[in-house]
Amino acid sequence: MKSLRLLRTPLSGAVLVILLAAASIQSHAKDGRDFAGSYRITHATQQDDQMILTFEAHLQNNSGADLKQAVVTIRPSRPAPAPLAQFQPVKSWRNHADVTLTQHFTVSRVEYERWLKGSQPALFVIYHDASGQRWERFAQVSRRPGPIQQ
Repeated sequence: MKSLRLLRTPLSGAVLVILLAAASIQSHAKDGRDFAGSYRITHATQQDDQMILTFEAHLQNNSGADLKQAVVTIRPSRPAPAPLAQFQPVKSWRNHADVTLTQHFTVSRVEYERWLKGSQPALFVIYHDASGQRWERFAQVSRRPGPIQQ
């Protein structure tokens, strides 16, 4: 019995340290996951080497701020000067609130196939904070389960 008590003390101490570390990391992870959510692709049709599709993004704002006129863009997986698509600006997006954005656009068949194979579309949220500073934050998204609707 005495050995169990000795084991419990270091174990409970280790658990406490892990919990405190997790709380510390979470409080400092603000910039790591300011925006997260899911996406769905529907109505995908091929036209030559391009895909015409509907892209729906469901995103949550965890930035710690209410946003006005935020713009969500989808960038290609390979560096390029311009985004693949840009959604209409979100007039007002409160902290911890969700938005659903839907856009029809054309993407290369190669990019589309990357998404089918599990590559995450590169979504970015662009906004200005209260002091006017411009921010571009990556939005971590996962594909909603189910087949892509043709």
